[in-house]
Amino acid sequence: MIAQPGILDACLLVLLLVTGYTDLRYRKVFNAVTFPAIGLGLILHPVFFGIPGLKSALIGFAVGFGIFFLIYIWGGIGGGDVKLVGAIGALGGYPFIIYAVFYAALVGGGLAVLELIWQKRLIRSLKNIFITVFSFFIPKMKTIPLDPRESVKIPYGFGIAAGTLWAWVEMRLFEHSFLF
Repeated sequence: MIAQPGILDACLLVLLLVTGYTDLRYRKVFNAVTFPAIGLGLILHPVFFGIPGLKSALIGFAVGFGIFFLIYIWGGIGGGDVKLVGAIGALGGYPFIIYAVFYAALVGGGLAVLELIWQKRLIRSLKNIFITVFSFFIPKMKTIPLDPRESVKIPYGFGIAAGTLWAWVEMRLFEHSFLF
């Protein structure tokens, strides 16, 4: 018989493999994958861990979805990425989602830097970021309007999946229990 948390791990790993692949191949994270994963997380956690499990899944979903929804509102990522992180939070629970988001940011940031280097736009992009950030603190500083059409597009769902996998492997290697 499979250990109870093993079922959640298996669901999480399937979610990561499928969404990582579809984002690389089609540049899409499909609702047909994320919605069932959210449901499974919210159902299986209380089945295996009772009320504390439900609390962990709900907080994990809310934290993951909430953080990435803010980034979505600012135009930084797509809606599928938001639902993916919500699903990861529902399946992995809290505090696992904190580790997953951290590693996803590292991998996604690394992918963005590599893409900027590939497109020979790294220096210009860093200059724009510097000016944008400091214009908040220096009122008379001239800002550079950001054009969404010139934004670098990366398969961030793949970065999220890879970063979450990194967090999961680290959790298993060092036998951390992020669940409670």
